[in-house]
Amino acid sequence: MSTMQLLHQLQELDQKIEARVGALQEIASALGETDELISARAEVDNLRELLHDQEQRLREIEWSVDELNTHIAADERRLYSGAVHSPKELESIQRDLEARKRRRSELEDRELQLMGELEANQADLEQAQENLNRVRSEWEVHQRELADREQKVNEELTALRAERAALTAKIGSGDLSLYEELRRTKRGRAVSVIERSTCSGCRIALPMGVVQRVRAGRELVYCPSCGRLLYT
Repeated sequence: MSTMQLLHQLQELDQKIEARVGALQEIASALGETDELISARAEVDNLRELLHDQEQRLREIEWSVDELNTHIAADERRLYSGAVHSPKELESIQRDLEARKRRRSELEDRELQLMGELEANQADLEQAQENLNRVRSEWEVHQRELADREQKVNEELTALRAERAALTAKIGSGDLSLYEELRRTKRGRAVSVIERSTCSGCRIALPMGVVQRVRAGRELVYCPSCGRLLYT
């Protein structure tokens, strides 16, 4: 097998290796939590926190109403028991009683409003939880698929690198160094295949003499335009 055949095979292997490395990078970026999962979980957490705050406010209102009821009952007993005779004191008790009833009415209205909001948010939470469960289930399936794909690509990459090591052992050190230098400076492509007398690397038509030298296979021939090694 000629040196150019070996170098062409090496380039094909390197392109396959680069493709696998790129695939692993894409898999790595896709592994982990997605924006959709993070958003779905955040929505559930926010609704839970909102419900917790509303439930706490509702309990505080209930405690305030209970306390007002205690004071109202006490005021009514004092007002109607006949124990208080002073008109001024009776008037004061009456004012306090009316103020407490107004406050109780306000709190009861707020309590009803809060209960309605609480019920609506509980329904939203159930829907958000269902959405989170769906998103998490789909995400877990996708993560398993990615992990399986990652394992397969790693196995392919290991095999390709072993094949490359065996192939480079057949290439002279000088030719291999030349290939690596061209690959570094020519955007990963050191060898260009001749297609219809045209360099596949730069798409420039080649002189017939250059094509004939390549076909003869007695020397390494460079594209006069892009400087890549030519192979046919």
